[in-house]
Amino acid sequence: MNRKAASLVALFAMALLVLLQAALPVARAEESNLNFDLVNATGYGIKGIYIAPSTVETWGENLLTGDQTLENNQKMSVKFSPSASAPKWDIKIVWVDGGDAVYWKGYKLSEITTITLKYNRESGETSATAE
Repeated sequence: MNRKAASLVALFAMALLVLLQAALPVARAEESNLNFDLVNATGYGIKGIYIAPSTVETWGENLLTGDQTLENNQKMSVKFSPSASAPKWDIKIVWVDGGDAVYWKGYKLSEITTITLKYNRESGETSATAE
């Protein structure tokens, strides 16, 4: 390869690198936007909502405070700290009327604006609609 061609290749490679680096902050910003609306379509009242990265074994604080509940067909907005980040998240629900806690696992919240939780108590099956 002659000198001129080598210079053009090097220039092209540098321009490509600059473009890729400029795109990274946008991708990171989109991944960090984890806020979403949670809709209770389980048929039961909820007294505890916990959200944690799928990679951890512990749960954070209950998102419902005091005597607050999320009744069937009610919606709440979930807001994250800007520093929160994880590729996938799990949701744990505790029922007003007792019973075992129920889990929804592996949701990519950065791609979700609304998640509607559903539950069949007879079968124990959880499902969700994500938008």
